[in-house]
Amino acid sequence: MPRLLFILAGLLLCLFLRADPPPTVTDLGKLLAPGRHAVSLRIDDHDRRMIFVTPKGFKPGTPLPLVFFFHGAGGSSEQAARTYGVAFPQGLGARHTGAGMFHIWRDERGDRPMDISDVHFFKVLLDQLQAALPIDPHRIYVTGFSNGAGMTFTLGAHFSDRIAAIAPVSSQSFVKVDSLARPLPVYYLTGTADPLIPYHGGATALATLPFGAGYKYPPVQDSVDKWVLLDGCPTQPQVVSDANGVRVLRYGPGRGQSEVLFTTIEGNGHHWPDTVEPLPHIICGPTLDPFNATDRIWEFFVRHPLP
Repeated sequence: MPRLLFILAGLLLCLFLRADPPPTVTDLGKLLAPGRHAVSLRIDDHDRRMIFVTPKGFKPGTPLPLVFFFHGAGGSSEQAARTYGVAFPQGLGARHTGAGMFHIWRDERGDRPMDISDVHFFKVLLDQLQAALPIDPHRIYVTGFSNGAGMTFTLGAHFSDRIAAIAPVSSQSFVKVDSLARPLPVYYLTGTADPLIPYHGGATALATLPFGAGYKYPPVQDSVDKWVLLDGCPTQPQVVSDANGVRVLRYGPGRGQSEVLFTTIEGNGHHWPDTVEPLPHIICGPTLDPFNATDRIWEFFVRHPLP
């Protein structure tokens, strides 16, 4: 299977992104043209940006999947496209006004400024994309890295009736909900040597972050247990595989044939496997690449369309 690109507000196909930024468009109808598009939309009194890729050979009227990819704290849509081979929306600045160059997602963690609702932003964005483009409503997926993974969990909890499956990488679930509109399949990937999201819980190793310096993380297993409960899965997992430092546990089937697939990489740090890590090792820890995370996530998504 060829390596696939994740298109945050675009469609999945194997594409190579150009180095030069494309012209900015505000008319979503122009996204019907194959290629890479920089998009600017005014939502909730903020200018929101994203990169959207429409695959070559796309024929208007043909429903195709939509995959959202959310970048990590401090990242941008262009940075993620260069680093991960993906395209996606861009968060606002970390200040309460949304200003500043340190872009974050308000993932409902307790120490984040919450005067800006990225949940509502996602709803408006998804509504507009579905109104303008032939998107398959049964194949809308969300994935993300780091702070974007926290946002992935949050959006999955709020939009389980519209999102078919989620795949957070290298973060935890901070959203506080007691139930879902429908059970949601989850592919959760993390490393056991992540200094920013400690596997066993505790403070981040990077005390100079613009936010969260005093935040104490719970163990990663708490996020797994939360989603196992939300999906009504068995609390004892099946060992799918355990070799070469990669352990895959499956909790399921749950309600509606949902599952939580929990993958850990022994000794891996804050890293999306099989990409060039933008952070220095002193910050992100070891970068191991035992498999291509993008391929595995896409394979999981293919198995889980919205019923």
